[in-house]
This record gives sequence, C-alpha cells and structure tokens, in this order.
Amino acid sequence: MENRNKLLILNTDEMEYSYGGVCPFMRNMHPYLAESFEVSYMTLPQSWKKLPGSTRVKYLIYLFLHRKKMREADFILSHGPEGSFVASYSGVPYVHVYHGNSNPMSISRFRIGKYFAAMYDRMFARIDRTSALIYTVGPARNERQRKLNNPICQDVEPLPIEKRRGFVFAGRLERMKNVDRLIRIYAKLPKEIRDENPFYIVGHGTQEQSLRDEVNELSKTEKLNVIFLGKVDNTMMLKTDANKRIMIMASSTEGMPTAIAEAFSVGVPVVTTAVGDIPSVVKDRENGRLLPLDYKDEEYVAAIVDVIEHYREYSKAAYEASKPFNRETITKMVINDIKRLIDGGAC
Repeated sequence: MENRNKLLILNTDEMEYSYGGVCPFMRNMHPYLAESFEVSYMTLPQSWKKLPGSTRVKYLIYLFLHRKKMREADFILSHGPEGSFVASYSGVPYVHVYHGNSNPMSISRFRIGKYFAAMYDRMFARIDRTSALIYTVGPARNERQRKLNNPICQDVEPLPIEKRRGFVFAGRLERMKNVDRLIRIYAKLPKEIRDENPFYIVGHGTQEQSLRDEVNELSKTEKLNVIFLGKVDNTMMLKTDANKRIMIMASSTEGMPTAIAEAFSVGVPVVTTAVGDIPSVVKDRENGRLLPLDYKDEEYVAAIVDVIEHYREYSKAAYEASKPFNRETITKMVINDIKRLIDGGAC
C-alpha cells in the first residue's frame, strides 16, 4: 500500500457543521484531499463546547494541550487563526487560510471582543511570519498571501427563470452585514415587485430579534413579506438559492462570501456592496450590481429593478462566473502546493 503523507486539518468545528462558510469549505475539499493524503482532523470536542466561555479561546487551549498530535503530521492545513497560531509552535509546516481580512473580534456577537482584538492582531502577525504558505479568500493584503477561491460543490442545476421568485440574504445576522438596511430598502421597492418577490433571510446571530422588530415596525404601515428561514443546513443552501431571483447583500466588510459563489453556481445574480474581494467576482452590470459603501437607498432600489428588467442576461452571466469556484480544480491546486512544500520545493 502506498505510504501517503499525513495531513492534519485544524478547525473549531467539524466539517459536517451546518452553518458558516468555513465548514463547507473543508467538506467540499475533503474528497480530493483524501485521495492524496492520509487526512485527519482536530476540532473542538462537544464536551469542550459545553463548557462556559468563548469557543475560540477554548479551542486555543484545547490545541495547546493536545499539540503533541500535531507533531505526528507531515503537514497542517488550518482554517482558523487559533489553529495556525498553535501550529506555529509545533515544528510542523502549515498552511493558513484567511477567510476574511477583518479581526474576528470585531463581530458583534463577541460582546467582549474588543478586549481580545489586540491578542488576535499579534496572532495574525505570527502567522504571517511563520506559515509555509498563506491563502486568502479575500483580497491579498501582502505579497505572501495567495488568492484562493471558495470551493463550491456544484451539484444543483439552475432552475428555469420563470420558476424563480424572491430575494435572499444568507449570512450571519450581525451588525456588519447591515441586514436592517436591506429590510428598509426592500420596503421601498415598488409594490408590484414586492408582491412577486418575498424577502428571505437565511441565518442567525445577535441581530435577529432587532431585525424582526424592524419588520414588525415597518409592517405597521404596509405589511412586508419578509421570511426568516433561520439556520439552513449548508448542504441545502444551493437548493434554497436556486428558486430565488436575486441575492442581496450590504456588508460593511467582507472577504469573499461563500454565499455569493453559491448563488452564482445556480445562476442567481447578486446586488451587493463593493467590499473585500467581492468586486473581483461580481462585475457591475454583468452578473450583478455593485454599490459603494455610501450608497443611497434609492440607488440600491434602482439596482434591483435593473437586474429584474434584464434578468436573463444577468442570470446567464452569473452562472458563467461560477466556474472558477469548481472544487476539484481549487483543491488540486492546494494539493500540488502542499506536495511541493513537503518535498522541499517553493510554491
């Protein structure tokens, strides 16, 4: 039997976890990684998750206590800063994948995040110095970072255009996503458009109740057809997208959201703010619409109307734009890079 190199993958949650962009990232890459390496995972056990305190801090402690296992690997692939930080002390070469360019402690669900932000900045500095290779799904911040597209499992066919109805947002319901503003923009759309297109909100987070309150307040004037779908299993997200007309986003900061790649893979165009690496994928007036951070609500409304009026062209271009996210092509590039590093070559 072939003696294969041992690849250890680090992430807080197991790849079967059904929410967020990182776990499907691992799940989509796994079949091809497993063909080339002896793959194992170090995730935070359920018994640790039940303990009080920050999941990120618990994972950091867990890895330090079990770092001996890291030394059994030939190479480490890490999807989070906690894993990469501990890996940097293991003596084993590792690859870090940045999934965004902002400090994770800036997310509103981390109520005491400001006290840990400086610690994470120092962690990132060490990762940038010590990693064998750095990928980023967002825009590269320095010459060491290499662009990596989100690997998407494209196993859902686009639905016929006439069967699509509604707008969809997918992501964490946190302040930086500005879903409250999307709700207000939806309320300003022409009534005939709203009657044909409910607004579906996929996800959960610290802002969920305030968003529901926003809908209730606006509905006092005219009832809004806003539907909260809650946490949708990642394996079902493509089917959820496939029968919608447009994905709408308004983030203040992003890397490159998996949600956009998934929407494109079923021919759903996107209207979004031009932040992070989104402009490298969403091309204004081709496969979607891009708006600056200082956009006016009326400009966002006009962008949605424009996509609806030229929908067939936008949808076709969106589907074509999904090709660079093919999971087999992306994963094989990563495999080749890791093998060169194991063999002592430069990437």
